[in-house]
Amino acid sequence: MFTKKLIFAASMSAILFTNSANAVIGPIKISLNNEYRTTTPVIGSIATSIKLDKSDIKKTGASTFVELLESIPSITFEGGTGNLAAVRLRGNEASHTLLLIDGQKVTITGGQPNFKMIPLNQISRIEITKGPFSSLYGPGAIGGVINIFTDKDANTFTRTTIDSSYGSNETKQSSINSYFKGETSYVDFTFTDFITDGIDATSGTANGDDDLDPSDRQTYGLNLGTEISENTSINLNMIDSKANIMYDKTYGANNYQNDLRQIGLGITQKFSDRFQTRVDINDQNIMRHGSKYELNTMSVINEFDFDSSKLSVGFMNSVDKDVGNKKQIKHTDVFSQWQGLILDNELSIGVRIIDHDKFSTHSTYNFNWAKDLSATLRINGSYGSATNIANHYKNNLNIVAGKTSLKPEQSKNLEVGLTGDYKWGNVDLKLYKSKVTDAFAYVTASPAYYKNDGAVNIQGAELSIGTELLGWDLNSSVDFNKAITASTNKQKGRRPNRSISLNLSKTSGKWKRNINWKAKSSAWDGDTETNKLGGYGLLNLTTSYDFTEDLTVYLNRNNTLDKDYEMARGYNTLGKTSTLGLTYTF
Repeated sequence: MFTKKLIFAASMSAILFTNSANAVIGPIKISLNNEYRTTTPVIGSIATSIKLDKSDIKKTGASTFVELLESIPSITFEGGTGNLAAVRLRGNEASHTLLLIDGQKVTITGGQPNFKMIPLNQISRIEITKGPFSSLYGPGAIGGVINIFTDKDANTFTRTTIDSSYGSNETKQSSINSYFKGETSYVDFTFTDFITDGIDATSGTANGDDDLDPSDRQTYGLNLGTEISENTSINLNMIDSKANIMYDKTYGANNYQNDLRQIGLGITQKFSDRFQTRVDINDQNIMRHGSKYELNTMSVINEFDFDSSKLSVGFMNSVDKDVGNKKQIKHTDVFSQWQGLILDNELSIGVRIIDHDKFSTHSTYNFNWAKDLSATLRINGSYGSATNIANHYKNNLNIVAGKTSLKPEQSKNLEVGLTGDYKWGNVDLKLYKSKVTDAFAYVTASPAYYKNDGAVNIQGAELSIGTELLGWDLNSSVDFNKAITASTNKQKGRRPNRSISLNLSKTSGKWKRNINWKAKSSAWDGDTETNKLGGYGLLNLTTSYDFTEDLTVYLNRNNTLDKDYEMARGYNTLGKTSTLGLTYTF
């Protein structure tokens, strides 16, 4: 079994004492490719991905990261101002979505990632990659990976941006971002203050207290890096987010902290044109509902470049601590991925061996293939497995109940797709099928616990089309999904099986306009198909005007038709909201 000290010693020795380096690292800021976990993939994308940059985020009119996720039609979203947001990819559970910040895993605290800890103004771009990624990123990535990047544009040398807005529910947001890039180093600093009165998320229910659920969050972000030599670079990423949130008495207390602090150190050493090593050390602390969690990870990835392929071999050590209960979950992984070209076929093959302190040793794998059939048509296919291991919440319940036989969830996934890029626009069709075995199920008892409850069969199709229509850029998508519990043959709860989205954007001189309409079909509130949630459609409008190259004023109108809708029984959602703001850069 690999240990943290052994990996660290080996890595630092290689970095500090090698003398074979003879190549230049290149630009100081190179973005991680989410699909291949490298900055320099040698083949094109095969997985289904959604990529949003800063301008795309602005177009949605969202004022929080949770609102942004709700605006993406292919994501099954559940949550709101007064409760924890659940994000499901392709009909999987919320705990099957792996959340990363700058490539580092965010610990799962209450059964799923807490997306509310991340302020929207700290985000530079987002990559949402669907499908199994346990082979690259470890347990938890059954449905897919959401990777949030806080670094900024590497082509900008000096810039300071101030953004301030005011909106419905007394929502006020202000941020300042300063960025400087020299020849061999960069510094990026962001501060965000977000305040809202919110709404009463559970009025009229047993858990409601008939008052608003306000929140107040301040976040600091720091990214810096430098080239120590022409072959060695180092970077440091920090985010510190603190919030006081007033929730209803659902959790036994209505005023608590919701904090995140993450510090990540990365060192890249290029030994030659064909070989480099990267060491990432990450320390993360989270407080939620009064509970404290700490996640310490360290990974080492060695990249070997060949004429038409690349081999990545890595090690990772992870220690996830439940501080209050004095418990921890540890695993040490070995993983590898090969990507390359064989007779015009683009291939990637990956495997990961997980040595877990509570679930022994098991492995995951993936095989991806793509081929350009013509200059305009591309076909792809993938097959892989993934795993999800019980988190602290499930483990603690089962220990109290004396249930120690819970096994990891396992999945196998198959996907095929066609992508066309034509003069009139582009079209993308994906068909997928997966099976999750030993699925976790909550047992209401005294004391409560979790058990393995058979299998869940998931299948679906995603179609997206982009074109130009009467001077407007049109992007549309239609998604179909079925997630059926094998033992009952019933659809899983809170998963609409159809969604559609139409997005229109246009720039006319100094004006920018965006129209977004999305609709979800009806869904069952739970797995028993007893209470039904109605389908709904939401219309969001955004517009902005550039007074100068440096000053922009924008107006967002979300849920313009004031649609009354439900994502979960007993929880209220936002009605029509408006936000007026300005952005000034100097």
